[in-house]
Amino acid sequence: MLDKILVFFSLVALIAFLGVVLGFVAEPDLIIVTTLIIALATHDFWISVFSRKDGAASKSSPIPLESLPTGVSGKPATRKKKAPAKRKTSRAKTSNRKK
Repeated sequence: MLDKILVFFSLVALIAFLGVVLGFVAEPDLIIVTTLIIALATHDFWISVFSRKDGAASKSSPIPLESLPTGVSGKPATRKKKAPAKRKTSRAKTSNRKK
């Protein structure tokens, strides 16, 4: 419930900030962009607050991220495990002094 309240207050703060900007700079391009920003933020707020929690996505078992398509190819990511790097062994210095 607290997350919904915080989302609401952040949406109100965004609208207030953009309203102040529009009040001082009333350019037509800025009005269009600001309207789009407010519309997208309101849509995101609506989805996050009023979305059903028992939707089809939550009923299915979680899909591991490795099996989802990635990048441009759309193929699942396949990573081969690399062999561990070989360590360089340092030889202890031996003294070749004659006594």
